[in-house]
Amino acid sequence: MSTSQNASPYSDLDKVPDDILLEIFHHLLSPPDITIQENDTWIPVTLSHVCSNWRCLTLASPLLWTNIFPTSFSNPAILRQYLTRSGDALLRINIAPPIISNVDLLAQTLSSQSHRFVSFHLHDVDGDKATEVLSFFTSPAPQLRSLHIRPLSDTDSLDTVFNDQMPLLTDMEITANPKNLLARRNLTRLFIHAAYVETDRLMNLLRACPTLESLELECLSQPDDASRRLRSRGTPVILLKCLRELYVHNSNSADMVILPYLSFPKTTVVKLGYLRHSELVTVLCDCTSLRETASDVKMTTLELCPDTHFRYVNLRSPQLEIQVWDRHTAPEFTGFSAMPFQALSHLTIRDNGCPFPEYQWRHSFQRIPTLTHMEVCVKDVTTLAILHVIGTNVSDAETVLCPELTHLVLSGDVDEGQAVCEEMLSCCLARAAAGAPIISCEIALKTREEIPTPVLARLDEIGVQIINPSNTA
Repeated sequence: MSTSQNASPYSDLDKVPDDILLEIFHHLLSPPDITIQENDTWIPVTLSHVCSNWRCLTLASPLLWTNIFPTSFSNPAILRQYLTRSGDALLRINIAPPIISNVDLLAQTLSSQSHRFVSFHLHDVDGDKATEVLSFFTSPAPQLRSLHIRPLSDTDSLDTVFNDQMPLLTDMEITANPKNLLARRNLTRLFIHAAYVETDRLMNLLRACPTLESLELECLSQPDDASRRLRSRGTPVILLKCLRELYVHNSNSADMVILPYLSFPKTTVVKLGYLRHSELVTVLCDCTSLRETASDVKMTTLELCPDTHFRYVNLRSPQLEIQVWDRHTAPEFTGFSAMPFQALSHLTIRDNGCPFPEYQWRHSFQRIPTLTHMEVCVKDVTTLAILHVIGTNVSDAETVLCPELTHLVLSGDVDEGQAVCEEMLSCCLARAAAGAPIISCEIALKTREEIPTPVLARLDEIGVQIINPSNTA
């Protein structure tokens, strides 16, 4: 047998310098900004069982033992071994299901090391069990940068966790009713979910965090008179000049009372979601920063989506996304009525079987006179209401909706190909007669109908480009 055949499968790895191997080992772990998972905890054990050299390397590298998923340990002795092997290195902790019966003993063992915590996450744990676990962590955490407390139900222990002594904290994610915890400063990321937060306390927190880069508020609850009280006392605007992301997802009209009092750059990516929100237009109108963001939007997509009980309207662009879901939502509630889309030139409409009456389309198109390109993804013949609105009741250029519109595209999969083409023809003829012609048209439909030759000829005469007008199914 040749020497190459007798060679150890690890012979090539044996030639890799130890410092390079350690670098590779470290890259197997989750990045610092990602919540650790159970497999992160067991990676150093797996590596240490490969060979004697790797075992020596892993045991001599404290950083490999700093990702701790306590509920994966069967007893505190294993946890104590990890704490010993990690030396004085900073620890990343994630307490999450499956929760075992001795989790209180594990928490007690771990609590003595809070001075070494750089991140502490507790996710998807029942409220009573979360309260029991958090009760052990009352000592200061001077090195803590990231704190995520998201139990399945409310807990009373948030205000005592780490004795509120976390001077370096920059990332906070909570699901609870916080009080003293909201006295934080210097946060760069804040996510509050499903909590009752007093309006004044939340405003004070944001005012104390001028370096905030990411803000996410989801399903908050506030007093019904919060908006009135803020208006009556002339609440000053909070300047968040470093904000890069603003996500707000809510089901209650009182949740959004703070939006008009936030000021952020035009470059901030904004995503808003509302359920049965009759005050949406007022909220958007009153937020100066949102209006300024909308004024820079050049391209956007309007999606109409049905659901079992609701219908969704989603206005989406790279910089701004507004979603409304309701039984009776109209397109104007996506923001066209509330904010000036002064630069909007390209609109794509995707109707996924959630049609709106003509008066609602008319209301929306009246507010985007700068539109030059429109693409309509046809779902069924009801979408033709859009063409009917922009091409009927036109007597001159002053009464034309979207008077700058020059490019029109129809695409989709429909049965009534002839009806689509005939409506397109009527629209183009009406706008041309009114002095607002469509210069470039394109029909790219999959249809089961053959489009009559006279219709095709007439469309061709006025410059409409036809793509796949016949059966392509």
